Amino acid sequence: METSYVPGVADAGAGRSFLVGAVLAGAAVALFLSWILAGVGGSHTTLQVDDVGQWVAAWCATAVCCVAAVRVPRARATWALFAVSSFAWGAGEAVWCYYALVRNVPVPFPSLADVGFLCAIPPAFAALLVYPGARRGTGDRGLGLLDSCIIATSLLFASWATILGPMFRAHQGTVLKQVISLAYPMSDVVMVSLVIILIARGGRPVRVDIALVMAGVVAFAVADSSFTYLTGVNDYSGGSFLDTGWVAGYLLIALGGLWAVTSPRTVPDQIEGSTASLVAPYVPVLIVLAVTSVQLLRGKQMEPVSWLMALALVLMVLGREALNMWYRTAGDRRGQPGGEPPADRPRSLDPGIDAVAAGR
Repeated sequence: METSYVPGVADAGAGRSFLVGAVLAGAAVALFLSWILAGVGGSHTTLQVDDVGQWVAAWCATAVCCVAAVRVPRARATWALFAVSSFAWGAGEAVWCYYALVRNVPVPFPSLADVGFLCAIPPAFAALLVYPGARRGTGDRGLGLLDSCIIATSLLFASWATILGPMFRAHQGTVLKQVISLAYPMSDVVMVSLVIILIARGGRPVRVDIALVMAGVVAFAVADSSFTYLTGVNDYSGGSFLDTGWVAGYLLIALGGLWAVTSPRTVPDQIEGSTASLVAPYVPVLIVLAVTSVQLLRGKQMEPVSWLMALALVLMVLGREALNMWYRTAGDRRGQPGGEPPADRPRSLDPGIDAVAAGR
């Protein structure tokens, strides 16, 4: 049971706590970026600030998410998974700091640092997937899953045709190196896909905590992709301003956890489908068509990998339309939108549907 609070007094205290945290996080990001750009203290000092700053930001997010997991029962799984993800990434960054700052040697690739970075990915995926939102029917949850798959496959197709495919073919090294090199940008694509689908299906207004988390995910996805690209062309060096994305990303996740802890938790029982939720899955499909057209006009042939993703995309779009048609037809037969059974019909297993059917 969540702790009660006195309206006005508690809200003012919570607002001050979050405001202090936001100011500190903003100042930390500004100081980090300024230090990196100015190169204060020379290249070695700048590298120390760069590496240690990323490590501290990740473990700050770990601490705040742990507190949120304890203090916010209905979202405990989400914040616990973000805490695990942030800790794993921070552990990888600690190994990176050991190589770069203690031993003063180039960080090998792959290394134990990559173990930490890669282990941070699955918990972050799971945290976004289990984030508690408004109650939805079974059919709507199925559409949400298909929407996520459609967006992820579309972005992967576009990335493979423009960046990932050429990077994979040009990369020299063992299969393990190639797999790890592709794992980072591919995971970024999927993470951004989940963010898009959460925004599209999250209803209005968008909750502040998940908005901050999604902004953080996008920030370190950009930094991660930039790192992968620059590493692939042998142009990455420590102390790059692009590393600010990791610091800002984890501090934004920490602010999301702080907001969840200090603010009242209210979620509507039902959220009506919005135009964005209907259109969002098909926007990436248009991107796929545009990329394919450009590739064919330039005389390039599609690879087997691209054809497989395109086939999977077509099947998922057809499946989504079939499920949507079935869901609407079932609702029409029952005489209510969304398929809620009338009072004389057996109750469903979905409490949200039962609540609407009962007039609550």
